[in-house]
Amino acid sequence: MHNILLPLGTSIHAESTLAYTIAFASYYKSTIYVIDAYPAHSTMSTLANVGALLQEDNIKKIKALVAKVVPKPSKIKIVSSERDLIGTIKNLDEKIGLDLIVTAPLNNEINDEVFLGRIAGSVIKRTNIPVLVAPLDKEFSPPKRMLLAFKTGEVKSSSTLEALVQIQDKFNSKLKLLLVKVPGFANRNHHISDELLKRSSKLLYSSNATVYQGVLEHFQANQPDMLVAFKRERGFFEKLWEPDLIYKKDFYCTVPLLVLKNKD
Repeated sequence: MHNILLPLGTSIHAESTLAYTIAFASYYKSTIYVIDAYPAHSTMSTLANVGALLQEDNIKKIKALVAKVVPKPSKIKIVSSERDLIGTIKNLDEKIGLDLIVTAPLNNEINDEVFLGRIAGSVIKRTNIPVLVAPLDKEFSPPKRMLLAFKTGEVKSSSTLEALVQIQDKFNSKLKLLLVKVPGFANRNHHISDELLKRSSKLLYSSNATVYQGVLEHFQANQPDMLVAFKRERGFFEKLWEPDLIYKKDFYCTVPLLVLKNKD
């Protein structure tokens, strides 16, 4: 895991998210690329001059924050947005290859009803890079128990599991699989990849209206300290991931959330 991207806002949670990312990256000796998470599509940024001034101000704040958390940030690079946030991320990925995006669930939003804000939602929905959502104001702790929930464990490409494999191997994490049988999903589609079965210690089953309800059913009993999900083009949480904003009433967890990208 060589290159990690961190979209960083200017909220009160920015410092803890940066510290979390640095702690995680230290285990891999990764380079962290910090990018201004200011939503370029917001109303204010439609005025070019205002947007440029805000971005310049944010970059100064980010540089000051990095200097505060890491006085000699040899493995941290600050990236300026060449265009919109997602366009810049895709361009950077093409140039250097990004292995993971770490993001806070919220960046500049102030809304107690929202779990994932526009930045977290957009990098999950609009990129092909795995995403680790870091809980607000918590220190990184190596995960010992991981729970991967899905309605089909079919994996189209071995690269889909790369982030999961690297985290599990680095921290010797115990992985449990949760297959959720949802209405209208044929049994023949309940395929699970051999790689996942080999890596798991237990396969759990649940019958629920949604995968998320299956997660709620098994969360307390298994107490994972990292939740893992697939983001498919069509499939797991398909309606959940459609909007960039994700509300707590639809999905919420207090542990790190690793989202793997799996194309159908």
